[in-house]
Amino acid sequence: MVSNKEKNGLFIKPQASLLEAMAMMDKNSEQLLIVTDEDKHLIGVVTDGDIRRAILSGKNLQEKIESAMNSSPRVAKEGELRSVLVRRMKDMQLHFLPKIDNQNKIIDVLKFSDLAVPGSAKNRIVIMAGGQGTRLGVLTQDCPKPMLKMGGKPMLEILIELLASFGFYDFVISVHYLKEQIIDYFGDGSKFGVDISYLHEDEPLGTAGVLSSLELPDDEPFLVINGDIYTDMDFSQLMDSHHESGCFATMCVREFSYQIPFGVVKTSENDKVSEIEEKPELKYLINAGIYVFAPSVISLIPRNKFFLMTSLFEELLNTKKSVNSYFIDGFWLDIGHQDDLERASRFFY
Repeated sequence: MVSNKEKNGLFIKPQASLLEAMAMMDKNSEQLLIVTDEDKHLIGVVTDGDIRRAILSGKNLQEKIESAMNSSPRVAKEGELRSVLVRRMKDMQLHFLPKIDNQNKIIDVLKFSDLAVPGSAKNRIVIMAGGQGTRLGVLTQDCPKPMLKMGGKPMLEILIELLASFGFYDFVISVHYLKEQIIDYFGDGSKFGVDISYLHEDEPLGTAGVLSSLELPDDEPFLVINGDIYTDMDFSQLMDSHHESGCFATMCVREFSYQIPFGVVKTSENDKVSEIEEKPELKYLINAGIYVFAPSVISLIPRNKFFLMTSLFEELLNTKKSVNSYFIDGFWLDIGHQDDLERASRFFY
């Protein structure tokens, strides 16, 4: 996301002059620049007003931009909800917010007009909410996992609100375990400003089997997301990526790392030690539980039979159907255990 903004000239180094900053602002027409180091760590923000005040205070145009910038700007952090950011920007009359990760590195620059007024998106959204959530133990004995609360709201409601903030309004929820609680709470979706219908699993059909009975109103791609996902990703960019790829399907992926807690030893053919690597870190791309599909994909799913999402993607690859990947570089959490739920809940306080 940063790369697109960078092409538009929003980033500047602290050693640049006030004159250079003025020229960049004139070119990007945004009246703002993000000051970063070589690795895109946030240093500050400078506006045309900051430069004007610097000149009025006696600074010349050759002085460095760091002399005029705001070194403690307001920021957006990974995991913060779109609605929270919109409220913050509106209350503080901010047109932009730099978005940073936990290393203070820029991952996006949010624009108020983009956040506050999303276009209407007619893509159907399917939320998989039928699982029992056994890993959460006693918490799901009498409550379906998507109805567990974060910050006073069921996580499924938070997910619907997040997607609705991107202009999506056509929702289908797949239900099975304690489904009455979900249906009674959300109804037809009218009280949430969206349309909601349901896919009923009489028995568990795996992570993709229920999609065989999905009816689609048009030729638009549809989005599938697990009901226990908490993320701050930009779903509009996901849909754009899918369209631009021309693929039958898009799988969202996320980096997962694991550090081996021992020194790893490599040996040669004669059993002599050739190398020792102390506690190496292994990195993989994992399936993030969020997908976009062309409507024709439905024909590959056996009707009302147990079928896994991995099997669907294997079928796509085996039949030479192109599959796009979309890397999630912001906050993403699969709420599978109680500590995951507690971690996600902290973003609401």
